Amino acid sequence: MNIKSLLLGSAAALLAVSGARAADAVVVAEPEPMEYVRICDVYGAGFYYIPGTETCLKVGGLVRYQIDFAEHIGDDGWNKQALARLKFDARSETEYGTFRRYIEFQASIGGGGWVHDTDPETGEEFDVWTGVKSEGNTALRHAYFELGGLLVGHTDTLFDGDLDGEFDSGGGDRINQIRYTFDAGNGIAVSLGLEEESDNFDYVPLVVGKVAITQGWGSLNLYAGYDNAYEEFALKAIGNFKATDALTLQVLAGYESGPTFWSINAIGGTETLAAAGPYHGYTWTIAGYLKYQVNEKLAVGFGGQYFADAHDNNLNGLPAGDANDYSLGAVIDYNIVENLDAKLALNYYDGDTFDDFGNGGGFAGFLRLDAAF
Repeated sequence: MNIKSLLLGSAAALLAVSGARAADAVVVAEPEPMEYVRICDVYGAGFYYIPGTETCLKVGGLVRYQIDFAEHIGDDGWNKQALARLKFDARSETEYGTFRRYIEFQASIGGGGWVHDTDPETGEEFDVWTGVKSEGNTALRHAYFELGGLLVGHTDTLFDGDLDGEFDSGGGDRINQIRYTFDAGNGIAVSLGLEEESDNFDYVPLVVGKVAITQGWGSLNLYAGYDNAYEEFALKAIGNFKATDALTLQVLAGYESGPTFWSINAIGGTETLAAAGPYHGYTWTIAGYLKYQVNEKLAVGFGGQYFADAHDNNLNGLPAGDANDYSLGAVIDYNIVENLDAKLALNYYDGDTFDDFGNGGGFAGFLRLDAAF
């Protein structure tokens, strides 16, 4: 064997071994690209990009436990309620501005158990165990979209607005609507809305307008609405004035030419009055609320509202005839920990309407715990 033969043999052996190993090699597939959830800080905390899109989504909600009492409507014990809200807020940018889609669900349940009852024949009072829990208020609270200044869907009326107290009423409710808001700059915005509270009634919507002014001293909101059902109109103004960094004064004034969808009711009134619907209100009202921020966690407030010249809505047989009512209230707000707030409210209601139903005035209030996420 010469050197040349030895080299050729060695090369052949190496090729054979390499070929055998190549036949046994494991082919590893290329990893597929993964897209992790990205934080979206364009619209504030809590938003993230929906994978594969440029749409930002925020999922939030609220868990509430509340204990109520109301002696002026013959309340014989505590009323407890647990409530849940679930919110979805999706936003993205377009050539027409921000495109927002908002959905909010709510459900609640009462305590159930023992209730008072009366024998219809003898009039004898007795207690009965029902075991039935009062499930209610399960609803789609909000469902709308916004594009630029245009809003379409179901949400609070453009006329919505009141004070920070729990004794007051500003009128209005959630309603189907189309509205447009023009931002004039310098803290001034003008809105116009077409609202419809009825199904298959007519083709004439409620017309609402609002001018909002926000400056360093506070804010001023002016409202006007026309209701074709009664051919009446409503006016309202709400002002927030910063006396100091900690002290804020809020005032409300309202006027109605007659019954409208935005009627300002004496909330906390009798059960019959509460069932009267939005069209039972007052010709005019005035309210004030003083709020003091003691520190970062604690705030206290006190105020009152006067309701003058009640008008008859001709729907529920409620008495009209210039009834005057009033309410007073105090509130303590306390932030226990982040996303857990407590609110204690004590209110007093009285006036002609309460006397007309034979119940008279009295105290009402609640203790509320809100756990948000």
